[in-house]
Amino acid sequence: MGLAACNLKIRSYIYSMKEREKLFHFHLEDGMKNKKTLVCNLIDGSIRYSFYGSHSSSGTPFALSNIQFFDRMNGNISWKRGRSLPVDTLRNETKEDFKYRVKDMLYNSTCQVVGEVNTNVTFA
Repeated sequence: MGLAACNLKIRSYIYSMKEREKLFHFHLEDGMKNKKTLVCNLIDGSIRYSFYGSHSSSGTPFALSNIQFFDRMNGNISWKRGRSLPVDTLRNETKEDFKYRVKDMLYNSTCQVVGEVNTNVTFA
């Protein structure tokens, strides 16, 4: 076995050792009905997001900053610059609470949640 193949096997083994848990998987649409996907994983104690176009895994990756947040006041939209998806939890926040906090944030953003993929897949 060559050195490159050995290094690849070691990296693959180390990657598989990471503690991973999918927190949520949302299907989104923007104002033009473009399909997007937002996936949140807990990897070795860090919250990580994947955001890409389409509702399949072969979409174009997007920067999280493409999701823009706003508040509605008296029927007017006030853009919230600098607001982003959370990378930390609130005190005593459960995984379910975290998921609903993000979903609530997305309600006031340029991308609306149109579906949620089950993260607890089981086989017979």
